[in-house]
Amino acid sequence: MPTLLPFELRIASGLAVATYPAGATFGPRALRDWEFVWLIEGDALYRRGGESVSAPAGSVVLCRPGATDFFRWDARRRTRHAYFHFEIVGALPSEWPAPDAWPLVRPADADGDLLRPLFRHLVAAAAPEHADPTLTRLLAHALLAAFATGQTTSGSVESERPPAPVERAMAHIAERLDESPADAVPLSELAEAACVTPEYLCRLFRSATGRTPAETVRLARLDRSAQLLSRTNYSVGEVARLCGFESPFHFSRLFRRTFGQSPREYRQALSRGERYPASRTLRTITVKKENARDRDADPGA
Repeated sequence: MPTLLPFELRIASGLAVATYPAGATFGPRALRDWEFVWLIEGDALYRRGGESVSAPAGSVVLCRPGATDFFRWDARRRTRHAYFHFEIVGALPSEWPAPDAWPLVRPADADGDLLRPLFRHLVAAAAPEHADPTLTRLLAHALLAAFATGQTTSGSVESERPPAPVERAMAHIAERLDESPADAVPLSELAEAACVTPEYLCRLFRSATGRTPAETVRLARLDRSAQLLSRTNYSVGEVARLCGFESPFHFSRLFRRTFGQSPREYRQALSRGERYPASRTLRTITVKKENARDRDADPGA
């Protein structure tokens, strides 16, 4: 199969998950190919030649050919690990460190970890019930690249957070709807929870979300109604009442306007296996930008 990389990674055996009782060992063995091992549960000690390194739970171990290696699994609890053997055919990228400089073990990184998600995705892609050779090959290449180069974290993108009073008000909305979903949540109550005046809270909401506090409460009720429609046997009328809408007709009209289909159509779509729609409340921070784009496209709006 053609590849854009200067080398090919050929998986020599199917991916598998092994479980060992506490205190078990594996080896010594003379390894003839490469092997990735992901410690899902339990710690381990890995020894290759005369070098020994600890491999705590979450670590990824790269076993390489040409030496005798040995595992001592956790003495206190069971150990579970996923693994696969592979061969490297061709020249590795020149910008990568030489294989002799690669570590034997890369511990889990708490921030933006890449290795564990790649390994988990690789195991799923190689499962017999939905084997995908192309995806498996690409994921294996990505896993080796991240391990070899040390680029094992994804970094982060700063999220745009609303002003603190808006966050406090939205947290209060969620709490009130959890406790008494059918009760009104007046603006004065939200302003008190946000520690600002009602007028100032309205300006902050409009600036941060493009919506008023009342509109945000209504969206939160609609999100809750979508959950009840998808995960209970309540009738549409009962859902409307439980979520604080004045009538089933009013609820259905607002639901269609928000989700693009009636409550009954929504339930039917879910029964056919369609995906749940995204929370409208969570999208309030991006609505301002969407509305601004709409106004730019339509000056008469």
